Formats: sequence, C-alpha cells, structure tokens
Amino acid sequence: MRGAPYDGTSAGRKTRLVLFFFVIQLCAVYCPVPLQAEQDSAAAVIRRFNAALLEAMKRAGELGYSGRFRLLEPVIKDSFAIPYMANVSIGRYGRTLDEKQKDAFLDLYTEWTIASYAGRFDGYSGERFEVEQESKSPRGTATVVSRMIQENGEVVAFHYRLRRIEGKWRIVDIQISGVSQLALTRSQFVNTIKNSGFDALVSQLKKKIKGYARGEEK
Repeated sequence: MRGAPYDGTSAGRKTRLVLFFFVIQLCAVYCPVPLQAEQDSAAAVIRRFNAALLEAMKRAGELGYSGRFRLLEPVIKDSFAIPYMANVSIGRYGRTLDEKQKDAFLDLYTEWTIASYAGRFDGYSGERFEVEQESKSPRGTATVVSRMIQENGEVVAFHYRLRRIEGKWRIVDIQISGVSQLALTRSQFVNTIKNSGFDALVSQLKKKIKGYARGEEK
C-alpha cells in the first residue's frame, strides 16, 4: 500500500510541525524516566556513598582528617537518615530530653558519624567497591548489598537497609557479618545512659570524635 502523497501546502506543513513538537514533548517527558529512576534508586545512593569513600581513601594523605571530614560530610548527610538513627540509638531515653538537648545530641551524633568514616577510611591499598544487588521489602524498605574488595582478594560485605524518607532513599542501618550496626550502637548508648547518665554518653562521643581526629580511634 502506498503512503499518503506529500502535502506541500501551508496546512500540511503546519500539521507536520504540530506532530514534530508533539513527539519532542513526549520524548522530553518520558525518555528521561529510566535514567531518573536509576538516579533515585536505593542502589544509586550506595554507589554515590561508595564513590565518596573511595575518593577519601585515595586522597587520604593529601586531605588529612579534616579534609576527609569535609569531603564526606555532605554525602553522609544526604545518604543517611541521621535524625532517625540518632533517635533510635538512645531508645526510650530520647523522651526524657528537652528540645535543646535533642538538637545538641543530633548535632553530636551527626559529627560522630562523619568522624567515624573520616577516621577509619584513612588510606588506600587498592580497594574497590561493588554494588551487587537491590531488593525491596513489603514494608517499604530496600536492602542493597555492597562489597569492598581488598587488593588481596578479601571481601567485606555491607548490607545497607534503606527507607524512603521525604521522597528519598536514605540509609537507616548497615549489617556487617550479620550484625546490625544500629542495634549495636543502640545497645552501647542505652547501656551508657542507664549506668552513667546521658551526660556520660555525650562525653564519650566527644572523646571518640577527638580520637578519630588524632588517628587514635578505629
């Protein structure tokens, strides 16, 4: 069957222009979706975090502790659900704090979290990161498995649990060798508060932050 004859009239040109712009608009709306979905995925959050860690490790000597802290700070704040994790870490004792204490503890918890990464990831020996898989759960969380492969072939697996908070995937826990780091932190923090009081926990965290800065804490 032969196609429709070429219409060289102004009406025909107008029709073709309308169709052309309609197709362009459709492409603008729908074509970026797969890329956007990938950028917004839970796995993408871990890839960005891994990239920042790797840069901090490779440039460790050049940056020093303070430089690594500044490099990692925005990525960690963007990748982790820090307010949620800080609240979980002190359990029911959070309800005994006034607003000023809560704000101060959140700031301290944030600094401690960043300091722990800046202090621990302080050198590079050929390590690389790989993101293996992403799985979703019916409870609205996602798990992303990432591996740090060392130069000698040894592998450390990180199981990141993420939750959508304000429309963005954020890390709420990390499991290493089957141990929840958030549960471990909560156990340690709650035990300190129970035995020695909240101020003792604050002092302990400040001491750890100084230890990371001096290279004494791992």
